[in-house]
Amino acid sequence: MRKVIYVAHPFLGKPENVQKVEKIILKLIEQYPDYTFYSPLHATGFFYFKKTYEEGMKDCIEMLRRSDELWLCPGWQNSRGCNMEYEYAKKHGISIKEL
Repeated sequence: MRKVIYVAHPFLGKPENVQKVEKIILKLIEQYPDYTFYSPLHATGFFYFKKTYEEGMKDCIEMLRRSDELWLCPGWQNSRGCNMEYEYAKKHGISIKEL
């Protein structure tokens, strides 16, 4: 079974952050061709302004719960959402890696 990696990157509703994580994931799939990378920015970013922040993070946390590992992109420490994902992973024994 393929390992599922949840890739957390700061968002703030900014399209340039989606582009940044795209570049990171494109490099990662070359390094780890047998892993499945999940980007919440791509999966849920298009409805970022349609849900409350808390409801949007519930979607993110649900997918993180189903993932094998959390990989944190640079700048994650300054992101409210990334910090929530980090705390969830830490509390629930999900492996964490900083890129």
